[in-house]
Amino acid sequence: MAAAILTRAITESAALAWKLMEVLDDRRKYSPQQLNDLLMRLLVGSKKWPDFPQPFQIMTCIDLMDKKVPGVRASYDSLSEIAHPNWLGVFGIYSKTDETQFVTYFGRGLGGTEANKGMIANAMLGSLDLFQYAYNRISDTMPKFLAELERIWPEDGAIDDEQEVPTD
Repeated sequence: MAAAILTRAITESAALAWKLMEVLDDRRKYSPQQLNDLLMRLLVGSKKWPDFPQPFQIMTCIDLMDKKVPGVRASYDSLSEIAHPNWLGVFGIYSKTDETQFVTYFGRGLGGTEANKGMIANAMLGSLDLFQYAYNRISDTMPKFLAELERIWPEDGAIDDEQEVPTD
């Protein structure tokens, strides 16, 4: 169960990185204010503090990634079935069902069927690959994006003692 929960978190991180990658790729489609608002939501969005930008709903990001990489959402939904306190996450993973006899056995060493282990391992590897792909694309795009921005420092980076330092 712990592996499923951690894999689910990796998938969510990959989805948010994917969203950032796509915003940077499509940056010319947005006004400066729209781009600022999107980046603020992505980079510092929080529901904990009301004065912070609202974060993206993670399911929206997962569905966006699923459009380019079909199966992401189905994998995430399977992980969620284990992570949430329902049959699969509470009893199913810690039991073995004999469907021919209509009997479910509980005890040590019965749960975590090979199918669940394989699904979790595949989801983890896939999510790590998607995160790495988005991260590498962001790394390639970020210098180009930064070069497009208006400079706030002098070319040589030197600041005179008399010069006012921007605080924003």
